[in-house]
Amino acid sequence: MMERILVWLLPLVLFVGCNSKSGTTEISGTVTFKGAPIPAGDVTFMPDVSIAGGQMKMYMVKEGKYDSKVDTGNGVVPGGLLPGKYKVRINGYDGKQIPMYYSGKQIFNAIELEIEVAGSGGAITQDFTVPDSAGQNVKYIETADF
Repeated sequence: MMERILVWLLPLVLFVGCNSKSGTTEISGTVTFKGAPIPAGDVTFMPDVSIAGGQMKMYMVKEGKYDSKVDTGNGVVPGGLLPGKYKVRINGYDGKQIPMYYSGKQIFNAIELEIEVAGSGGAITQDFTVPDSAGQNVKYIETADF
């Protein structure tokens, strides 16, 4: 009986061991707009299809800072990124919570760009500067329904 249990547990242990976060790189940085840190927002990293096992990750921005090691308490799971190319989407808000705008009203239209996360393990800093042009003709999008 014990042998059967061990036969079933061994693949599970190997599976968990192979899927550990040891190959991920922690990422943190700042997001600025018009020379100042954005009050609130989010930075989403969408992995290129070539990154096997890569997951989309979103990190909340508070007072211009985001960090993959921080648990925001809003259901977003912290954790680093696997090496490779990512499409990055950045949203920024004024941070003044009102009905229908949980993080406040948008201060610029979302921007998208691409970056590459090199290496595996460790930590990197990636700062973003949102171009002033993103603040023109802002389309307000409701973010909550309370």
